[in-house]
Amino acid sequence: MGEAKRRRELGLPPKAKKEKKTRTNDSQFSWSQFSINKLKSQYPAAPFVTTALFLLVLQWGFSLNS
Repeated sequence: MGEAKRRRELGLPPKAKKEKKTRTNDSQFSWSQFSINKLKSQYPAAPFVTTALFLLVLQWGFSLNS
């Protein structure tokens, strides 16, 4: 109680308690049952595979136009 006594002697108000931030849902999308952190830890290659698939589809789309 040393700090509380010192604050009272100096005429300062009591120390305010920190408010905890509540997180309602850990996932970014409300319709998804997976959180971003869970996906990152379970499937570390997912960004690379997704990028490769996107580039393949993009290349295939451009090859249809020529």
